[in-house]
Amino acid sequence: MSDDRFSWWSNLRHGGLLLDTPRLTALIPSDPTDLTAYNQERLRRRLTQFLDDPTTHRGELVSFVLESMCGFSRSLGDWYRGAEVKTLWSRKAITGESIRPRHLWIGRKGATLPVFVDDQNRLGVGKGRRVVSHVLGWLRQGKEQLALITNGYQWRLVFAGLDYEAFCEWDVDSWFDEGTSSPELNGFRAILAPELWIPQKQGEACPLLAAINNSRKGQADLSQILGERVRQAAELLIKAHSPALKECSGDLGSQDIYRAAVRMIMRLVVILFAESREGLLARDNPVFHSAYSLQGLREQLERISKYKLVSGVGAYPRILGLLQLIYQGSSHPALPITGYGGELFTPGRAEDADGMKRGLHLFETACFGEHAAVVMTDFHVWEILDRLTRTEVKIRQGRTSRFYPAPVDFSSLDSEYIGILYEGLLDFELRCAVENEPIVFLAVGNQPALPLATLLRMDDKEIKNLLEKLKDTSTAEGDEESAEVEEEIEESAEPDGDADDEALDEIEDTSTDDQVVEEPAADDPRFSLRARAEEWARRACQVGNLVARPHGKATPESKIQYERALAAKAHQLVIKVVLPGEWYLVRWGGTRKGSGTFYTRPQLAIPTVHRTLRPLAYDPPLDTEGQPDLDAPAEAWTPKKPDRH
Repeated sequence: MSDDRFSWWSNLRHGGLLLDTPRLTALIPSDPTDLTAYNQERLRRRLTQFLDDPTTHRGELVSFVLESMCGFSRSLGDWYRGAEVKTLWSRKAITGESIRPRHLWIGRKGATLPVFVDDQNRLGVGKGRRVVSHVLGWLRQGKEQLALITNGYQWRLVFAGLDYEAFCEWDVDSWFDEGTSSPELNGFRAILAPELWIPQKQGEACPLLAAINNSRKGQADLSQILGERVRQAAELLIKAHSPALKECSGDLGSQDIYRAAVRMIMRLVVILFAESREGLLARDNPVFHSAYSLQGLREQLERISKYKLVSGVGAYPRILGLLQLIYQGSSHPALPITGYGGELFTPGRAEDADGMKRGLHLFETACFGEHAAVVMTDFHVWEILDRLTRTEVKIRQGRTSRFYPAPVDFSSLDSEYIGILYEGLLDFELRCAVENEPIVFLAVGNQPALPLATLLRMDDKEIKNLLEKLKDTSTAEGDEESAEVEEEIEESAEPDGDADDEALDEIEDTSTDDQVVEEPAADDPRFSLRARAEEWARRACQVGNLVARPHGKATPESKIQYERALAAKAHQLVIKVVLPGEWYLVRWGGTRKGSGTFYTRPQLAIPTVHRTLRPLAYDPPLDTEGQPDLDAPAEAWTPKKPDRH
């Protein structure tokens, strides 16, 4: 996004997604204020004392920062330190040790800030991992989900949920910038502000925790947006290979081609995920970054002009080399890479009985054959990487919201979203527009695709009936009802498209500003076809009353305004036009159902596993009637001895 107010947030060390940009913007609507010159000097003196003698002054620094700099004063709550923290706050670690906060602030309406202090020089690294692990376990045994860990040098805010954890970390070395308090320090004070830790009502989550949980929910929104862009990447890959696919249309079915394209795109998604994490790929190796990595390739392509990208053909072979490197590994001293193998990266074979494997072989070799100059140019690769590494975030501005382009931070995405993305891709099937049958995608619900000729043959009654039928499919039983609608449309108008398998929204609600509408160039054959499609859409808007007509006596100004609104709505209604012979994807609800492929999210899987395995490994406590209490909290269960198994 263009707003750099939160560049300080990007500069912090993160693990997982703690807060996304929309929630951070709502939580801190204005720039955090600077410390006064007086308080800056006080903080410098405390830091100097600590750095001179960490063991003696660590506790004093923690108290000073939280009370005097952040505002957790005793007027807002009570501080308990060391032995003052009651034993009821002690919880056992998995190793049997008793863990409790070194500092504990208890404020109004149930507000709590547990602070854990470590004496290691680096949090989360080496021996510093121990306290982080203990704190996560401590949080999961109680109702608290937020805690602060510090050794004086680093300050880490941690969140622990049932199936997910995240953190952000400040370093005191970045707290002062050119003699004044830095944005990082101001941001620390804004996040560690009492008003964000005190709930509005007793029993509710505090504003900070609510924002973190909403960010977690926002990842589901991101997965939907990213899922659409991943689908677009698969479609781009197929279109770029059209010359080679035309020659093997008899050998490969459309679904074989699509499954192979999905395999290729999911390889890239997994690689981007791995490159964002330490220890999986040699992302810091200069040879890997400059000659193999996807992030390095994207950076290189963005520095090249579009003209050169269209004529270049070196990027895709580089990607194929990366796939081989990950599959086979490398023992070269300059590039040591573990060979991961695995079904996902297994190369395709031209003679394989599985059509998907034959399609995969085509995607892996077509760029070296007779179509090398046109199949997968550098511009095609740039488009695909742009789809996979960029997204849009919705930022509220006053009473309205706008979408801003933003990079996808794969390090903040949990591994479950790879499963969600893959599951979403299975909702589509690949088709090829037949001769003399251009296809029009409409901005209705899940974007049905209908032949242009079919739309132009419809009279007003059929258009209105079509729109009503699409609206009538907005039920939870989408798959079966959409099939009935498609059959009815085929009987009456013979379309060769998709009639939606899930809930369809009103056209007025789906034609939003963030809808991506294809804009063909004047010399593109789609230009004239799109003009014809928009003429039909204009008529559909009038028949379906999708644009409010002027009230009262019509004036020249109101007529002009109405015509403009009608043209804009018609333009929004037509998403894109597919030329005869081109490949395109349409939603088809039977794919996952037919293959039995579904993804179970951790929010459901983890409690199910706990309920199933806990009675096998632990003995439950007894209730007041002497019966096993299977609903008792996890910490009340007793591990079974090994000799009982």
